[in-house]
Amino acid sequence: MKKYIPGLIFVFLIGALSKLLNEWLSHSIQLEALTIGIVLGMLIKNTFGVNESLNPGVKFSLKKLLKVGIVLLGFKLNFSAIANLGPSVLLMVVSFVCIALVLVNLLGKVFKIDTKLATLIGVGSSICGASAIVALTPCIDAKEEDSVLAVSIISLLGAIGVLVYSAIAVVSPMTDIQYGIWSGVSLQGVAHALAAAFAREGSGEIGTFVKMARVLMLVPVSIVLGFIFNSSGEGKRASFPMYVLYFIVAGIVSSLGILPPVLIMLFTKLSSWFILMAMISMGLMVKFKAIKDKGIKVVFLGSTLFSILSVSTYFIILKFF
Repeated sequence: MKKYIPGLIFVFLIGALSKLLNEWLSHSIQLEALTIGIVLGMLIKNTFGVNESLNPGVKFSLKKLLKVGIVLLGFKLNFSAIANLGPSVLLMVVSFVCIALVLVNLLGKVFKIDTKLATLIGVGSSICGASAIVALTPCIDAKEEDSVLAVSIISLLGAIGVLVYSAIAVVSPMTDIQYGIWSGVSLQGVAHALAAAFAREGSGEIGTFVKMARVLMLVPVSIVLGFIFNSSGEGKRASFPMYVLYFIVAGIVSSLGILPPVLIMLFTKLSSWFILMAMISMGLMVKFKAIKDKGIKVVFLGSTLFSILSVSTYFIILKFF
């Protein structure tokens, strides 16, 4: 545990600075602490760099604290609001993932990019960002360097997406529910979707729920892609993301009203901090040089896919939800 402490303290201090800047800037510009945190993370990583001794704590924040933060966020779930969304949102999630995976392979042929690398960009864009890429890499027997490249590009695009979505949140005619659905259904990673969704106070819970539905797609997609890419026909599959189940259980427990309000408030505050620290950690892992050196074509592929999916879902949600 000792090896994680320096990195955790480092990320926590950046989080505290993000919150201070958020308060300071709130009178002139609407930027959430999550958005500020990811920008600070990227700036620090690509200007000063991050000492090796801090990496274990940074990775722990991204991989573990994010999941704990999401589970604790479940205690804020409003199931009545979610129930009002109906099955149309779940249908949209399934359609989004399928269309994204087909589209990325078509774009991959246009940009002359290896099918497995294009597929990694597709799963990162359509399911849950870097986590999906790492989980699906062995399923399709992709190269490790392709996985690293895909993670870097998806992390960068997601960070840019958070900034763009947060700006759109201020001026868009979307309702809070529509904006929450849009953020949850179209942004790459869990941290990206949550950061953007919480740019509006009434959108965070909806965005989180929609994003969790996308994360669940990891299991069936891994089975299908495993069969497609595995010549033996024995498709490997990613493990079930248990934190999604815990998130739903937390929401059910909260809805039963058996927990005291002070405990719910504590869980909410901890969730806010853990997700902020995870977002900063994600920013601290974005390497501009690695992306520039290894694959401008893949950047164009990811950007084109993200633009098409983001713009199309925006107008679909605006019209039908």
